[in-house]
Amino acid sequence: METVNVLTINKKATTNVDLIISNLSIFVLFMMMLFSMNPWFTWYHNSILVGISSFLFLFLRLFLFQMKMPYKMFSTVILIFLLFPWLLLLTDSSKLGFLRLIPILFLGILMRPEEKRKILPFTTQMYAWIVGISMIFYVLIVFLNVRLPYSIIVHPVVVHYPPFRNYIFLLNLDGPQPFYRFRSIFTEPGHLGTISAFLLYINRYELKRKSVLIIFISVILSFSLAGYVLLVLGYLIQMAANSKHIYKTTLKIAIAIILLGGMGYYFYSKYPDALVSSLILERLEYDEDTGSIRGNNRNSDSFNYYYKTYFLTSTENILLGKRLSDSEYMAVFGNGGNNSYKVFLLKYGSISLLLLFLLYLSIVAVNPSRLGFGLLLLFSASFIQRTYALWDMQLFLFIGAIQYFYTESNSLYHPIKQHQS
Repeated sequence: METVNVLTINKKATTNVDLIISNLSIFVLFMMMLFSMNPWFTWYHNSILVGISSFLFLFLRLFLFQMKMPYKMFSTVILIFLLFPWLLLLTDSSKLGFLRLIPILFLGILMRPEEKRKILPFTTQMYAWIVGISMIFYVLIVFLNVRLPYSIIVHPVVVHYPPFRNYIFLLNLDGPQPFYRFRSIFTEPGHLGTISAFLLYINRYELKRKSVLIIFISVILSFSLAGYVLLVLGYLIQMAANSKHIYKTTLKIAIAIILLGGMGYYFYSKYPDALVSSLILERLEYDEDTGSIRGNNRNSDSFNYYYKTYFLTSTENILLGKRLSDSEYMAVFGNGGNNSYKVFLLKYGSISLLLLFLLYLSIVAVNPSRLGFGLLLLFSASFIQRTYALWDMQLFLFIGAIQYFYTESNSLYHPIKQHQS
């Protein structure tokens, strides 16, 4: 009679269950990443959706938490527990948001390398499907003038947003506009443009792949200045990171910047009323009143006045941030439109900013690569305008990308292509 090894069967069954739960946890993680971008269907139920998905992710990860923590992870873990309680004490809002992120980030960083590599192809494919379907509706409505049914929705929290036309798979501003910028299901074209630019860098601008091409087109149609700048900057950073002859590459980058600047200046002077001129090039023009380019409008006059007059005059404020009373908060942020590194400094202080940078740097240092350090540079450039470094979308994209770049630089294995083939 043939003998059956029960232990072997049980081990295989356990492995299959672990794989299913692991893949399910990555799917839940993607949903958390998507929710952080505030798609319209989360506006009225954001706390419930985030809470349920966070609890489910923690439950799945704790179930799988059978790996030992590598010694080189200690520095990253220590920084996590230094950074987030610090921010939790200083911030005057979103305390629950920071609190839930501590264990999620802890378990996210301790994912197995093969799990982290799955984040990138899955996010790329799902994101491409979302913006791709939106793009079909966008072309029908904006370019072909097809009338489709819609409902009017208003953001329940951010009062300075205008009403939106909700086509289920697409949002447009309500009322006549010079041009409807593509925003997919998200509140701002800049949100879409920024994340799309990051995904293009991480996917190495391989436009031959359909998913990457769709994401590239989404940046173009967003007419987001931030998206365009990050798109060009990311491509130049990748050129430098992949180069074996730094001087030749530096010369090529300098020539590319000069050519782009010259072409933009010629087009703007020749066609000042064109769509690209009014939405993009005009915002690059120098404004004598502000001493910066016109597109640098991430902070309102009331915020800038408070920042210079009451915040920068105190060393304690600069180091620790400043708690704002309700009246101060309304005076500073009541008009909306405030989002830059200055907002982070005002709320949390320079010590928190340093800890945040060290957190990201430590993630790269654990799995170093030239493209990984390039991505850190690209994230840092984005942070100047948009302080979304603690968005689930940006944070876990970064974690997955660093593992992907490290694996790619140390082998012939191409994780994203392998998963998408």
